[in-house]
Amino acid sequence: MDFGTLIFTKPERAMRDVPYAEERGFSHAWIPDSHMIWGDTYACMALAAVNSKRIKLGTGVAIATNRIPPVTVHSIATINQLAPGRTILGFGTGHTGRRVMGLPPVKQEVFREEVRVIHDLLRDGEANYRTEGLERKIRYLHREHRFIDLDDKIPFYVAANGPKTLAMAGEFGDGVITTGIATPDRMATVRKHIEAGAASAGRSGKDLPVVSLTHICVLKPGEAIDSPRVKAMVGPWVMASLHAIAAGYARPTSLPPEVHKVYEAYAAHVARMPESERYLHVHLGHCTFVSPEEQKFVTAETIRATTIVGVREAVIDQLRGLEKAGLSQVFLNPPMDGFNECLDDISRELIGKV
Repeated sequence: MDFGTLIFTKPERAMRDVPYAEERGFSHAWIPDSHMIWGDTYACMALAAVNSKRIKLGTGVAIATNRIPPVTVHSIATINQLAPGRTILGFGTGHTGRRVMGLPPVKQEVFREEVRVIHDLLRDGEANYRTEGLERKIRYLHREHRFIDLDDKIPFYVAANGPKTLAMAGEFGDGVITTGIATPDRMATVRKHIEAGAASAGRSGKDLPVVSLTHICVLKPGEAIDSPRVKAMVGPWVMASLHAIAAGYARPTSLPPEVHKVYEAYAAHVARMPESERYLHVHLGHCTFVSPEEQKFVTAETIRATTIVGVREAVIDQLRGLEKAGLSQVFLNPPMDGFNECLDDISRELIGKV
């Protein structure tokens, strides 16, 4: 099992946190692309590239329509010039990358077309590109001068959760990024959709790596699941999960019954936000910190429902079961404050033991 971590897109954090993760055995550093809440992903990737040696660097994830596909590919290929063979393009429809502007995720047909163009550009350096009512062949010029590097393969990971997008990932992707995989049965369902899409393209999806964005915390002996330390470690991911439901990315029914009361209280909190500008408030702290007024929603119930938390042996057993079912990597969401402590714990307790 590989372990990856989210890297906060702040230049000084990219310079510091990526080598820190590398030194502690993390295989991947994923740098998000949500321009209304963090800094620029490619600027931070460049700094990460020149301050690390082995760790793989991926966009976690670049967002469709926020840049046109030729720009997305030239940006990641510029990073690949700095870190050849260590660069991955993760690409998705946009949760906070669009919702924080009050926009829905990109429509399926638009996303598919961008995925196709990016796939062809990464593979061949050229593609048929449709825009503004025109269709043109486009090609990167001057490749021999190494402004960009498309010669060292850049794996293309498609972000997907629903059946249609998972199938698209199997059709076009070199890997898949999904969220919240916690059971072997869910992992098996994800694999089934990926393999169906791959088969439609005449390829096998059996060996495509699957990465799950989630969070993990190993309990210390005698520690309660809702101890102050655990809440600090997992709180940002717990609240990001509730934010996603409030924004319509998932349904409240996806939560187990024991969480319904807490979610009802959270939904009432959201309902008090100004309706016309709710999208400007609901993602406050997204994956980064927990706002003071939302601390009360990080409970034993919401922690169990949204994260993998337990004593070391139980967490290792759960991860081994997920790996056997086809999960390749867990992509963790440490808190911004407490990042080092979180990575230290995962390195000591889990890396090399799963």
